Amino acid sequence: MRKQRKGSLSHSDNVTKAEANMVRKMTDLCLRELSKKDHELGASYASMKQRCSVHVKYRRQSSYGGSAGITIDLWSLRDGTTHMSEYAAIKSDPVIGSMDCGDVETRVLCVVAHEVAHHVQYRYGPRTRWLAKKYKKPHGEGWQAIYRILRSRVVNPRAVPQEEAA
Repeated sequence: MRKQRKGSLSHSDNVTKAEANMVRKMTDLCLRELSKKDHELGASYASMKQRCSVHVKYRRQSSYGGSAGITIDLWSLRDGTTHMSEYAAIKSDPVIGSMDCGDVETRVLCVVAHEVAHHVQYRYGPRTRWLAKKYKKPHGEGWQAIYRILRSRVVNPRAVPQEEAA
């Protein structure tokens, strides 16, 4: 993978520009929500966007997020997968747990939200009053709080129940 500039968008050769742009827009949607004053992260949307590099790939591997940005693997988009499986510790949670998203785009948005939560956790957690003492554990209390915001306000309202999707 090439070294990315802050706030950049890059993609593997086997990912289209349209797919990469879709992921960037989803990332921006998540960052816009988290930049709202009521979340007290102390960063503007423009600042958060500039500090979040996005790389999109298709390697049938994991997606991940860290302090520099996120990397999203599009295997679920290409496979048509609509179910979002979460880790055992949260899979039964009514807000951030596993769910059927109804369509593949919402499933990708859910993955993006998951990884953006990691990015925000590590980038802003140490300097955010309500996260400072609980941001370190990868799927711990701090990450769950951020992910809960994104799932409840950005992802879950877009999810189409399976019976409606038919």
